Amino acid sequence: MTSTSKHRYTVELRISGKELLPSVITEEMELQPTNMRQAGERRGASSVFTEGSWSFAGADMKEWDSLEAGLSSLMNELLPKKWLISGYANRFDVCWWCAHFQDSFDGGPTFSPGLLRSLAEFGIGLFLDNYVSAESGSEN
Repeated sequence: MTSTSKHRYTVELRISGKELLPSVITEEMELQPTNMRQAGERRGASSVFTEGSWSFAGADMKEWDSLEAGLSSLMNELLPKKWLISGYANRFDVCWWCAHFQDSFDGGPTFSPGLLRSLAEFGIGLFLDNYVSAESGSEN
């Protein structure tokens, strides 16, 4: 049986918190965020966001065939800002947010010792969100 399974990944640095001011993070990081929102912004017709958030997916802002390649690229880009990120982690929720898009339930990312070491040196957690395509099993 030939597998046509394709795995794709996106990666972001995400910072969130009740007291977070996205404009301050943008100014301090000297980076244009991929996405941001203020606490109190409308979430829908009858609700608002209770936390502010700021995210950055890197200059490439693309999907990756390898989670390791995506994380390594983003970490290398943010390495000069590591001390800022560590400071944010003391006040806010900070993580590497990764999305895993797959068209079957087999396979997934691998993490080399070097990647795990680099992740640990940043001192923030990794969140992996999995998405399975509704077209699972179809040939595209």
